[in-house]
Amino acid sequence: MGIAVEDRSFLLIGSQRGDSVTAKLKALGIPYKIKLLESSPENWRTILDILESGSIRAVIARLSGQAFHCLSSPSYRETASAIFERIGQLPHIAFAHEDTLGGEFDPEKAGVYLGYNPADPDRTEEFYYFMFSPPSDQERQAAGEMFAQHQINVIPYSTNAELSVLASNFIDDAEKNLLFRVYVPSGRLYAAEAEKLLSLFHEWLQSGGRSGVRRDGYKTSAGQVFEFLGGETLQRGDLAREFSDFSSFLELCVADPSAAEDSLSRFGVGRSVGAQMVSRYSREVRRLQLDLKHERESRMLTIRHSLEAEILDLGEVGRDKTDVVEALVDSLVPRPRNFHPGNIIASGSGGNFPASVTVNLNPQFIHAVESTVLQNIQGTVNLGPEPKQLIELIRQYGGNDADELESAVHELEDEDARPVDRLTARQRLKAFIGRMGTAAEGVAVGALQKYLESKLSV
Repeated sequence: MGIAVEDRSFLLIGSQRGDSVTAKLKALGIPYKIKLLESSPENWRTILDILESGSIRAVIARLSGQAFHCLSSPSYRETASAIFERIGQLPHIAFAHEDTLGGEFDPEKAGVYLGYNPADPDRTEEFYYFMFSPPSDQERQAAGEMFAQHQINVIPYSTNAELSVLASNFIDDAEKNLLFRVYVPSGRLYAAEAEKLLSLFHEWLQSGGRSGVRRDGYKTSAGQVFEFLGGETLQRGDLAREFSDFSSFLELCVADPSAAEDSLSRFGVGRSVGAQMVSRYSREVRRLQLDLKHERESRMLTIRHSLEAEILDLGEVGRDKTDVVEALVDSLVPRPRNFHPGNIIASGSGGNFPASVTVNLNPQFIHAVESTVLQNIQGTVNLGPEPKQLIELIRQYGGNDADELESAVHELEDEDARPVDRLTARQRLKAFIGRMGTAAEGVAVGALQKYLESKLSV
């Protein structure tokens, strides 16, 4: 028999100066274990043993400069890879100081962090440098590749206050067993339909025996946060598979109701109950498809109206030009019948536009049309230049994290969102900018970093 969730421990890895994390765990009655990374290869192997024991429910790691040095050492590398592979399979968060990630060393900051005592002969500047000496470019690259391989979320922080807030929020999410979270801006294409689809998904989960899964979140004037929280029967990585099954079920409800009824039998749903479910979901899907169709038509009308002034300003007038613009807009706005349910939730554009139709228009105007359509679909019309540039970079370099990062941009811009959620969003975007490095030529990284710093502080 496995260990019950409430009996499993949090594993705190790395230097744990300060007691904000441990104090919160104690207050909540959550057991925890602490292991250092600034230690021998033998100790790292005991960390791996703990992770493989099945007794850990979540991991909070703090990566010092010395930890990065160890990660790149041949005597640690194999065990390190196994450790982070296991961490990547659990709810986790990893912190690294911005100076460590940036290759800088400030002995004064290090002294404050470690509680410097001038009377302590063991804590010299050499000691601080040992603990906080910045990893080399090669060490940071090697560690970054390992983190990416095992999907480790490394979050930068600049103050202990930031770290405490972020770690506390992670503990709350882990306690609730947060399975899924997304911020949908209210101006995004198909935003209202995303809420309806998630409501159907929640009902489907409960009908399939996932009664412990709960919906949560909140609304602001600028958008809505959707959260799914679960019990022991689901883990965060399981929800994507469940949603894929749900999407297939919706398709069957419309295309092959009998097969849809058969698919419910694996949940133990009786034939008569299954037939009622399929009939109701079939109606809901058709209603949702109609709503999507109407939303697209309404959005295209709004876009065409917004382009009329630009047509006049650029001298692109005439019925033939108007017809071409309408055809271009029609090709750029995603059609709901080609839309996978996951795209309705994750991003208003579905990720990719079709190739532009061949048109004989001013290239400047074509760019203006595409920009207007994209901003309208994404719900970014009211965003400033820096967040818009961030979204462009995320779409190019965000990879598997693109949807989460784009959601973070909108959440950071929403001043009515919860402060801790905005802080988390900002730090994830900082991490993305740091990982991107010099990948995007001509990008004013410094300006984007200054923009992120200006949003809020702790």
